[in-house]
Amino acid sequence: MLTFTTRRLIRLSDADIHGNVHNLSIIRYAEDTAVEWVCALRDELGLQTYWGAVGVQAEFTRPLPWTTPETQLALRAEKVGRVSLHLVTSISSPLGEHAQVRTRAMRLDASGTRTTMTPDERAWYQRYLVRDTSHPDAARVLQPS
Repeated sequence: MLTFTTRRLIRLSDADIHGNVHNLSIIRYAEDTAVEWVCALRDELGLQTYWGAVGVQAEFTRPLPWTTPETQLALRAEKVGRVSLHLVTSISSPLGEHAQVRTRAMRLDASGTRTTMTPDERAWYQRYLVRDTSHPDAARVLQPS
């Protein structure tokens, strides 16, 4: 099972009035990581996929000071459905873990209509499927009908 990781430089414009990275900026970091992940699919398999976020839930564990030079983001899949993905992105720095952002994304075709994944695409996403015992539906893979 793989984890997609990337790093982000923190900008002053990401900070709130208290000198910490604003919660919405942290959610944007997670969204940007998911976009990079899907671009890796395009580069590896040549598939052009479109995803729309239909739900985002964030848990913030400690403030992330904007003076931290960079942050690490680790993305994995909790559930691979027929037309959806449940993703979790952990945001950490040398100070520890700062947040976990869970996103449910729906696969769309070029016209914006829900569409199922191809078997190759599903297999690619399943490589990132990690069991998370804190959620009852975690690590479930729906078989194509």
